[in-house]
Order: sequence, then C-alpha cells, then structure tokens
Amino acid sequence: MLKLTFNPSKASYLQKKLVQMVELGKDPPRIDYVAGFDLAYCRGKGIAVATLFKYPSLKLMEYVVVVGEVKVPYIPGLLAFRESPLIFKAFEKLSIKPDLLVLDGHGLAHPRKFGIATHVGVALNRSSIGVAKKMLYGELRKVEGVEYIVVDGKYVGFTKEVGRGKLYVSIGNKITLPKVMEVFNKLMRGHNLPEPTYIADRISKEMRAKYCGVKGKR
Repeated sequence: MLKLTFNPSKASYLQKKLVQMVELGKDPPRIDYVAGFDLAYCRGKGIAVATLFKYPSLKLMEYVVVVGEVKVPYIPGLLAFRESPLIFKAFEKLSIKPDLLVLDGHGLAHPRKFGIATHVGVALNRSSIGVAKKMLYGELRKVEGVEYIVVDGKYVGFTKEVGRGKLYVSIGNKITLPKVMEVFNKLMRGHNLPEPTYIADRISKEMRAKYCGVKGKR
C-alpha cells in the first residue's frame, strides 16, 4: 500500500492559495446556535468533541464525539491539517448546523492569515472565531484600553485576560472584529475559555480518560 506523507511546504502553499476564499467585512445575518470544538489525543488517535449551544442563552443542546486516527504531526501554523478532518466529522454529526463556530486556535492571527478557525470556517462555509491560549503571529497594539492583535497593519483580533493567563481571540471567517468582540463577551461564563470550547475541552478530557485511562490533553 502506498504510504502518503505530510508535506509542510505544500500545506503552507495551500494556505496561501485558500486565503483568497476568506470572506471578510460581513457578519452572519443572525446567530441562533454556536458550536465549540476541541480535541484530545490518545495512542495515535484523536478524540474530537463538538458542542452545540443555543445563543445567546448558552443552553447546551447536544454534544458529539468522534474518535479517529491522526495522520499529521503537530506543526505550529499547520494545526488545521492535523485536527480539521475529525472536526469536520464531528460537525456533520450535529443535528442542527450552527451559525457560528468557535475553534481552539487562531484565525487571521496567523503567518498566512489562515489558522484553524479560518480554515474550518472557509471549508464549512460558516462564520468562525479562533480562541487561542498563546500568541502565534502579529503584534499587539493597545488602543483605548483594548489590546488588539495586528497583522500586516490590520486589526484582526484582540486579547482578553482570564485568570492568570490571556486569550488571543481572532477573526476566522464571515465575521467582523466588532461582532467577534460582542459575541465573545456573551460566550464567557466565568471560565477561562468561551463556554462552547470550555465544555468541549472538558468532555474531550473525560473521553480521553475513559478510552485511555489517562488524564490531560495529550
């Protein structure tokens, strides 16, 4: 059997081409449902969780779990190629297709403006937001008390201090920065992550413990 190997250079080139498909300067006409996604890893397998919340009440409607082989190594800037195949499968299992996706990673705050939140948003033709725990790319610029993430002179996101850390929130696809800020604030419910990804993260860890008998993400 022919064994296919992952080519980081080709993946980066693909990101540079696909960035032309990103839709900016528009917001979803309405947001009734928001989905959050997270992955945990176990013995070469990925455990993807998608949560579905009613918006803005943030009532949890359902969650789905998909377990599958992970064929791509972790490479900064290319996270989407590792995680999106299982995220797509989890998305398809949701009984109601969400209006907004929240991803554990970056959107436009990325060297090629095509982080996992943008990648998934474009592929699924949905509005999307990236929420990461570490800075990947861009510069920070403070304006009137808000610390923005700037890439190539454009404001693509902002930071939010939570607990002892900081979140890096950026536009993914089909949403403007003011709308990202508005929605993000409504998704925070006392945890260090937005509720959709916080619950997805918690469930992915529970599933990892169940399947592998170990705790943690990896």
